[in-house]
Amino acid sequence: MKNFIQAFIVFLLWSAFGIWIYACQIKNLCVEVPPKETSPEPVATDTVATREEYGSEFALEQFDDFYIAANTDSVSVTGTSENIEQLLFNFLNEHQDKELLITGLHNTEEESAMGDARASMLKEKFTAYGINPDRIVTQSSRKRFDFDEEGRYRGGIELQYRDISESRKALIEKGLSNKILYSNFASEKFKPDNTLQAYAEELKNYLDKYPEKEVVITGHTDNVGPVEANEWIGMQRAKNVMKYLISVGIPEEKLEALSKGPHAPIATNATPEGRRQNRRIEINVN
Repeated sequence: MKNFIQAFIVFLLWSAFGIWIYACQIKNLCVEVPPKETSPEPVATDTVATREEYGSEFALEQFDDFYIAANTDSVSVTGTSENIEQLLFNFLNEHQDKELLITGLHNTEEESAMGDARASMLKEKFTAYGINPDRIVTQSSRKRFDFDEEGRYRGGIELQYRDISESRKALIEKGLSNKILYSNFASEKFKPDNTLQAYAEELKNYLDKYPEKEVVITGHTDNVGPVEANEWIGMQRAKNVMKYLISVGIPEEKLEALSKGPHAPIATNATPEGRRQNRRIEINVN
């Protein structure tokens, strides 16, 4: 009996050591989350408009270097408009009651669907930067203009801020309460990306409005590696996000971190893209 207990203890220690080797040495996941890094202020250069120049609600009409191409949804962003994502990102984080309206223009010879497609193309660009797509509205508008000899037209996109309506608030809040995030959640160089930073600000504002709500953060992994190690990794991902949310001012008692490891995939683990989708954080607000 004594030999059995000793062997069992050795087995447990060896299993724990194996998980540590896999998670910490192979995947570099055993580090503390660094303090919150604030979004950098817009860089003041000769070609980048700043909030100091245009005020806290910088004039979006100053950004008109959006070229559209005849009979395509192509939108080229040049000049001062090349750096507009950062300004939009900062402004929407600071003004939680605002949303962005993108109007794609089409001339009298084009279908309105072309204007919609151009606005949607720019929305994808802003979303890729980390701006919440639920806070971007697109539409099309007809305008009399001619394309130049190269088939381009400058000013084919119009931008404006507007107050979020009550119906739109309900849609945005629904998205906040059931969110899937993809990020470098648990690597050795963990750093909140723009998507997580924007979500954290919106979630903080949401919880201020609904103080009775609580948040469950669940870490998920692909199925590569031992099950026990992936369960541990999922928990580390959830804890890292939880620590970051606490760092922006969300009370710790409102947050709970869980892990489902590889047990709840949303895509096949047979492909790299499927595994990427399974490595995620799900946040549910109840």
